[in-house]
Amino acid sequence: MQLKNIPRWALWVILMLLFTASVGVCHGLLRNDRVYSVVQRWVKTYEMQRHDGTVSAYQVSKPYTRPNNENMLHFDAEHYQLIKKYLYLPPCPPCSYAFFPLFPLLWRLTHLGAIGISAVNWILFGLGMLLLLQLFKKVPRWEYLLLFCMPYLVIFMIPYTEALFFVCISLGILGFVKDRYWVYFLGFMLGAMTRSAGNIIVVAWVIVDVLNMIYSKGSLKRLVADITKHLLPVVIGIAAVVLFQHSHGAEHWFQYVVAQGEWGKELSLPVWPFTNWSVENESVTNPLLFILTIPALVWLGSVLIGGLRKNRQEKSALDTMQQLRILSVLFFVGNVLLALFTQKGCMYSLSRLLTCTPFFVFLLLDFANSEIKPLWKWMIGLFFVLAAVLCFNLFTYIGCWVVFLMLALVFYHSHMGQRVKLTACLITIFLNVLWTAYLFNNFLTGSWIFT
Repeated sequence: MQLKNIPRWALWVILMLLFTASVGVCHGLLRNDRVYSVVQRWVKTYEMQRHDGTVSAYQVSKPYTRPNNENMLHFDAEHYQLIKKYLYLPPCPPCSYAFFPLFPLLWRLTHLGAIGISAVNWILFGLGMLLLLQLFKKVPRWEYLLLFCMPYLVIFMIPYTEALFFVCISLGILGFVKDRYWVYFLGFMLGAMTRSAGNIIVVAWVIVDVLNMIYSKGSLKRLVADITKHLLPVVIGIAAVVLFQHSHGAEHWFQYVVAQGEWGKELSLPVWPFTNWSVENESVTNPLLFILTIPALVWLGSVLIGGLRKNRQEKSALDTMQQLRILSVLFFVGNVLLALFTQKGCMYSLSRLLTCTPFFVFLLLDFANSEIKPLWKWMIGLFFVLAAVLCFNLFTYIGCWVVFLMLALVFYHSHMGQRVKLTACLITIFLNVLWTAYLFNNFLTGSWIFT
């Protein structure tokens, strides 16, 4: 059977299994003393150590760690596990209210350990990706490989909430494009109960609906109806979280906002140069910021100007894919702006907030399926050069290479021959396998560089 004759769902399942097996083999080999002794010069291993009340990550010369239900509970996973057991009540710390309840409730219902729920997460991510693939009538086979070039796939392999958010929002997006409002409603309501992304989604939808009114020369009444229709499931989802937390010990109605202050989040002016909790996270975050943010803002400005310049007699509402494209860019930009104005220049966790969402995956597939105008290619090319200069010291980390190669494939694949494109995909995936195994091991050892 030829590759092109394999059903898309079967091809996706096969590639997921191959990627999972590759990461597992890589991690397993590096758990072997002899193998690790050969490559330890190039492969860093960290370990969390406590001293005088402080916690730090130190580099050690140890092989990779075998996963178990205990060492799969570091960072946010520990909070989710406590919420699963105690539903925000003591011994959950006050900062637990920053984490939304749907994922720990799902975990509670499954009665699975940390490894089991991680496997469920990987399956949920796969299902979410299959839902997104339904948005496009034709997806070239090489783009399935492109999806495994995403630099933070490790997030979907651990007890974090991103996989559930991914499948819920993917379901909602599919319902929106297919004009199945109840599917959209269910997906976005559950997504709003999974992660504190509802504020960005609300603002993004309002902007999309205003732009749609400008393009279609619609009425204020229609605008209010569209905004209500799009925001209702998100508002209901957030209200459900607020009520659940308030009934389980929260002192304030919006305790999750207060709890986020534990990580130093507060309104502040942007600070330059950017800092981060880890160089690994910085190696993914900075290229994304420097290459995509300004072109995204320029593109949004061009969309607005295009609507304002339309002839008063001309009515042409944005179609669903155009609206989804704007929504996805706004979600990306919204996360960047929120970090800039609340985190005092520290871009911690931004890499996974940007990449591990259906909105980012939609943009990858959308741009890879679109003919990008030369002007935009030149602009993005200039920011590639700028990012390469600014991120020069980060090229010692595989994550930086993965981001640059992935974005080069997305924006410039039409200038590559079939063999060059396939080779670039395979090289990027190979690097991403090493990167994913590396990040996974640092999660197991509890080193701060993971975030």
